[in-house]
Parts: sequence; C-alpha cells; structure tokens
Amino acid sequence: MYDVDNQWNKDSLTLQLIKRVLDLSEEQQMSLLKQLEEINGTGPFTSEREDARRSFKETIIFTVKDKSYTGISQDISAGGMFIQTPDAFSVGQSIILSIPLANKQKKIKVPAQIVRVTPEGIGVEFLKKTV
Repeated sequence: MYDVDNQWNKDSLTLQLIKRVLDLSEEQQMSLLKQLEEINGTGPFTSEREDARRSFKETIIFTVKDKSYTGISQDISAGGMFIQTPDAFSVGQSIILSIPLANKQKKIKVPAQIVRVTPEGIGVEFLKKTV
C-alpha cells in the first residue's frame, strides 16, 4: 500500500535539504560532500584508511600563508592528523606543522595540506617530501 503522507514528508525533507545545500558556498558544499562521503563510506576521500589513527593530544603550532596559529591535535596517523582550532581555513590550503616529538624538547616541521574542514577544526594530510 502506498502511503501518500509518508512520501510527501520524504519529498519535503529532500526539498529542504536541496535548498539548504544550494544556499551554501562552493567551499561549504565541498566540505559537506566530503563529510557525507565519510559517513556513507563512499567516494574518493573515504576509501579504506591506509594508516591507523591513534590519539595524540598535543599543542600544535602551524603556519598558513606566513601566519602562525596554535591548535590542539586530536589524533595522528602516518598520513595525517586532526587539529582542533577555532580559526577558519579552506580545503586545499598548504600548511606547515610543528609537531613535538615524544620527549617534547624537539619539534619536527612537516608540510601538509588541509583536506577537511569542520566547525571543530581541520584534517590535514602530510605531504611527502620530494628532494
């Protein structure tokens, strides 16, 4: 049996979602798409994660466009990390991270690229050096 009211509610919800997506900037739409792909486990950004993440709560100093920022890392893998920060950034921006080593007396500088932006912070992918 076909439920007209239930179908109308689904259509109305879909319409509301489409309207809200269309009101977003292109950058916000890209960020939303990546988040949806992560939730659904689909798309080029969410293929099987190559590197296991582990908790890594450290203060991270990083540079974007010659300006320094401070954030708190949440997790790290061989491929990247998530940094909690209130500052706004865009997917695709280059970033230089200053990551403290285990003894916290030395830091290593690591080039990376912002691949994810959320209200809580940024996901960065470490770039491989080509020397």
